[in-house]
Amino acid sequence: MASDRGLESRQTFDERWLAEAVRLREQAEGMQPDGILLARLRASHEGVEARIIARAREIGTRWGMDESIRRWVSRERLVAWLLAAVAVLAGFGAALAVLGEGGRPVNVVWALGGLLGLHLLGLTAWVVALGLTGGHSGGVPGRVWQAIAARFAVGGNAEAVGRARLRLHARAGLERWWLGAVTHGFWFMLLLGMLLGLVGGLALRRYGFVWETTILPTAVFEGLVASLGWLPSLLGFPVPDAELVRASGDVALASEAARWTWSMWLVGCLLTYGLLPRLGLWAFCGWKVAIGRRRLRLYPDDPAFSALAERLSPSSERIGVSDAAPERLETAHVVAPHQASGAAMVVGIELDSTRVPWPPGWVHGVSDGGIVDSREQRARVLATIEASTPARLLLVCDPRLSPDRGSLALIAAMSVHAGACAVWLAGADAVSGSERLQHWLDALAELGLAGSAVFTEEATAMEWLGYVG
Repeated sequence: MASDRGLESRQTFDERWLAEAVRLREQAEGMQPDGILLARLRASHEGVEARIIARAREIGTRWGMDESIRRWVSRERLVAWLLAAVAVLAGFGAALAVLGEGGRPVNVVWALGGLLGLHLLGLTAWVVALGLTGGHSGGVPGRVWQAIAARFAVGGNAEAVGRARLRLHARAGLERWWLGAVTHGFWFMLLLGMLLGLVGGLALRRYGFVWETTILPTAVFEGLVASLGWLPSLLGFPVPDAELVRASGDVALASEAARWTWSMWLVGCLLTYGLLPRLGLWAFCGWKVAIGRRRLRLYPDDPAFSALAERLSPSSERIGVSDAAPERLETAHVVAPHQASGAAMVVGIELDSTRVPWPPGWVHGVSDGGIVDSREQRARVLATIEASTPARLLLVCDPRLSPDRGSLALIAAMSVHAGACAVWLAGADAVSGSERLQHWLDALAELGLAGSAVFTEEATAMEWLGYVG
């Protein structure tokens, strides 16, 4: 179990994304023929999730779905960079608009509100949504980015790929953090543009600063400036003192020191209350996404993957044969109850041709029934055997795989229509003395195939089939 968890933990999020996308497409179009692939994966020593991913990798490559995921990620990155560029330009223009052309003094209160107002409203809305609803929206910029990226999705795999990631994120509770990272990243770039515009405008134009009011006393602005300036002062930014605040309430001061102090106060407030919070939240959301993706697993007991997990890792792999063959096929026929007249035939059952070469080199003059893998192939071979009634039928199985109910039922069904039936466990020497080989022998014995009807050596199988080299 520990080794299985270690193998599964090394799978990447993109591989799990591919597995979910393949599952969704198969759900819509039907399962792909995969008997040989399943047989090979069942014989591996990897965990169930790793087998699911390995199967998805092969089928996904066949469909071009892995390439679709790469295009999807590239498209999202492109859209993100375009939105970032738009955000920087918009922020730069907004800062210049707040400062004006320098012909009249800058109202510091209005300027600060123009620089930070929408940002603080958006941040408040995000925090409230996170606390009240779990933050499922992720923020408006994140949703806009997602919609634009999905809009340009093309190809037959696009829908499955898009839905697959949404489902994985939803299953792990990552959607709010994923879109939150995009939202905070967008606001950071917007505020960065504002900072560049503010510094650029202050560097290239001469501005005077005032504050204006009709009904509020001077003490209100003194307290406001001191309170807002406390946090930036920890980073070294200057804070206008009470005397400077009072003096700026009448006219824009001509003093260079006063201009510099107000300018740095605005820059410090924008940096402290704008850029740094957004940068911190962007990093926090990205960290949550990274942690969540590393912890994400395709659990075998998940309803979405339970059926596939059972096919890839039948319970017979843990406790022997999962179930006895169906009652009507419980007994195979070593010698059929009727006289058969057809030629000898050899059939492979769920064989991997890379491990058990097919057809065997000695089948010349013996009818080759091929390898039975899919449901359609089973029906075809059964019909052929029923029509030809071979005098001797040799069924070739790989004992490195676990005997499952379907294979045992097929063996019993084929044996009914042959004069005599036997099983050759090809490659039995590789698992000699193992528990899995014993499962095969016990299962075949329960079907009535034992002793002289089960072979573990090729020469014995050839001799029984009547082949003369």
